[in-house]
Amino acid sequence: MHSTSGGTSTASSLRGREGSKMAYRYIYSCLVPLALLVGSVLAQPLSADVHVRTQLQPQPSVVLDQATVVGQRNGTVIKYLGLPFAQPPIGDLRLRLPKPISPYTGTINATAFGNQCIQQTSEAVSLPSTVPAAVGGYVASFLARADVPFSEDCLNLNVIVPAEAHPESKLPVAVWIYGGGFQIGSNAVNPGEVVVARSIEIGHPVIFVAMNYRLSAFGFLGGSEVKETGVGNLGLHDQREALRWIQKYISAFGGDPEKVMM
Repeated sequence: MHSTSGGTSTASSLRGREGSKMAYRYIYSCLVPLALLVGSVLAQPLSADVHVRTQLQPQPSVVLDQATVVGQRNGTVIKYLGLPFAQPPIGDLRLRLPKPISPYTGTINATAFGNQCIQQTSEAVSLPSTVPAAVGGYVASFLARADVPFSEDCLNLNVIVPAEAHPESKLPVAVWIYGGGFQIGSNAVNPGEVVVARSIEIGHPVIFVAMNYRLSAFGFLGGSEVKETGVGNLGLHDQREALRWIQKYISAFGGDPEKVMM
């Protein structure tokens, strides 16, 4: 009886080991193909479409008429630079009242300053030693020239907006008109990014707009003939045309045309 019982126990043990081996083979036969399948999927490169979506952020843009205007983000603000607000005052339009810009079409790259208006050459100012240094620094910055080309085709403006602005924001609009005795100046000297960024920080965001206008003889030519033909103070007319542009288009940037201050 003892030997029979021992033989039965040994046979059961052998059958158990064989069963375990078969189970291991079955699991192995299932897991290996699964592992190979997962590995092959993970090894596949991302499609071009997925790569672009994960690597690139869309450039900020607004729609004006039939055109897409592409701007540039800088921290908490977006800047749209060099937007023409009137037809180029050249050729038959030289020394004439500004003509409204034609409807925009296509794609407009608004990531660089537009031309500065032709102007007088400013010389360094020598101040008496009794004048505080801060005054000298202010005068020097006021006379500083932006590294932007000069041209008669210069009627453009810059729009700086908070990055979160949208057409329904209805934000106040701060318009900056540079000084300079109608002889010098440019909207590239003070682009307004600091103003908009600070307005966001204090919880009262605004939109900043700065326009160019014709200077010196191109914008303020004198004489009886100029008076008789009604083309005096063309630079001031340029400013008014820019303000009309703001009334028409600023809502697309998130501004309120009823809240414009200068």
